[in-house]
Amino acid sequence: METTSESATVSSPVGTMTDRSHATVDRAAQSAHEAIDRLAAKAGPAIDRLRSSTSAAGATLKSRASDLSELEEQWLERTRDYVRENPLTSLGIAVLAGVVLSRLSSR
Repeated sequence: METTSESATVSSPVGTMTDRSHATVDRAAQSAHEAIDRLAAKAGPAIDRLRSSTSAAGATLKSRASDLSELEEQWLERTRDYVRENPLTSLGIAVLAGVVLSRLSSR
């Protein structure tokens, strides 16, 4: 018994569906690429503006922190000077503050 195989080229509905599916996927991919390109074109300048504003905000915060540090140093120096000039009054204020804090924390 002899078996012969013949190769026939028949256009099947599955082959046509595959071609259509590939075309649909290709169109969807092309549309997605175009949408992403448009979004990137709009997002780029927005990101640059955001980066610029955050950089400016960071510089402002650093400046404010420096100002507060200087203010803290001034207050500490004034307090030290006051304590040196008025030791008994300073001791009385410290005792009074301790009593007040003790009462507040005991509640």
